[in-house]
Amino acid sequence: MSLPGGYSQVFCEVKTNGSKWMVLMRRMDGSVEFDKDWNDYKFGFGSLTGEFWSGNELIHKLTTDGRKYTLRVELESYDDEFIFAVYNNFWIGPESDNYRLHVSGFSADSTAGDSLAYHNNMMFTTRSHDNDMSKINCAVNYDAPWWFSNCHWVFLTGKYGNNLLEACGITWKNHWGYNKFARSAAMMIHPNT
Repeated sequence: MSLPGGYSQVFCEVKTNGSKWMVLMRRMDGSVEFDKDWNDYKFGFGSLTGEFWSGNELIHKLTTDGRKYTLRVELESYDDEFIFAVYNNFWIGPESDNYRLHVSGFSADSTAGDSLAYHNNMMFTTRSHDNDMSKINCAVNYDAPWWFSNCHWVFLTGKYGNNLLEACGITWKNHWGYNKFARSAAMMIHPNT
């Protein structure tokens, strides 16, 4: 994909209805550790054919190219429950604003509750960059970075597994609470038409 400053590889997924999505992150088997530092999340890590984070710098460039983007988050639990949430307005700010998350326009067609709105306007937090609203560093407390508020309702970078302490795994609070975890998760975007 051509972007300002060069080219970048992205993973694209085509849904059964023909819609095309650029996948920003994917969890599927626990093969990649997501408790990483600021630069790992800035530039991305993992493999496009497996688990990965595409990089906050890439996500920023993609979502601020002059078009508006829709975000789709998909999760599947260990008991095979599939849920998704769609937000019709998604972008993240530049590194100078700590990759601040902007998300709105929750779609009523979503099967998951609107948990990500809790994180709207939050800056990205890692162990070394404490930008959350909590008195503690949520990335330290929960062992992975995220757009924490005080601390999270959504945690797609959480520990991988099913038998974890409350709120430590891959969670979506407004559907599963903090005690049911996702076996797989993905964030994907496409330009609004």
